Amino acid sequence: MAIYNEDLINDLAQQRVVLFLGAGVSSSVNLDADNRFKGWPTFLEDAAKDRESSLKRQIKKLLSSKDYLLACELLQADYGESWERKITEEYGRAAQPSSLHKALISLGQRIILTTNFDKLIESAWASSLADGERHFKVISKVDNDIFKVLKEHNTSYIIKIHGSIDDVSNIVFSRSQYIRLAFGNENYSLFLDSLLLNYTFLFVGFSMDDPAITSLMELYAYRYPRSRPHYIITSSNIPQNIREIHRRLRKLIVIPYNAKNNHAELPELIKEMAEKVEIKMRTNIASMLAKTAASENP
Repeated sequence: MAIYNEDLINDLAQQRVVLFLGAGVSSSVNLDADNRFKGWPTFLEDAAKDRESSLKRQIKKLLSSKDYLLACELLQADYGESWERKITEEYGRAAQPSSLHKALISLGQRIILTTNFDKLIESAWASSLADGERHFKVISKVDNDIFKVLKEHNTSYIIKIHGSIDDVSNIVFSRSQYIRLAFGNENYSLFLDSLLLNYTFLFVGFSMDDPAITSLMELYAYRYPRSRPHYIITSSNIPQNIREIHRRLRKLIVIPYNAKNNHAELPELIKEMAEKVEIKMRTNIASMLAKTAASENP
């Protein structure tokens, strides 16, 4: 198992961590024995299978260079009005949250940020609530109202910054959608920058292939070189030079895990982290009570 940074555990204990969930979290769900939600490149590759051969060759080349935005733009134009149905057929399917979803909820954080369109994290969080507990709010549009998240400390949020399957027209998926809803949206960068300054990010199931998020992380590291780092949980197979890039250019500390057996170690790592957070919370409460007692009985 991973060696945990004590600063991260302390931040988790104080609900000062934003859980940033990528496509790898959704793909942890088994729809049946051999079927999982598709990640971005797999979805685009499958969507290209019944297209004209010239387009298929274009898509294959773009996917090999990880230019997913342009690949999606070409496919969206080719599918036309049926593109929304194509997305819904994949990401609108009902499924039970995985053990990874449940482990992430057990960390007890106030803010979950995700680029995923599906409703799995909502299902996992809702199923964890006991009768009478406060529910969370879901935000799937980045506009002026989103900044209330920074002030409403007693409210929990799931923020779907690339939209939700409930409204396919507002999903950020292709190059033109990125320009309109991410790069061209001042609220998008201002809000994420505010979160980066005020909270610690923990990326899970996120490959850093997203150009908008990666650019924001690099700008953050450049503008605030003395700020505290953030964290990314990723496969231990990640090369050392990429780990250094994460740390130097993005202020991201890598927490590695063994990705064998369909990433079976990942939810266990998160559960172990949650246990450490629980211990830290009890220690903090005991320390606070001791200080209170000492001040009342000098």
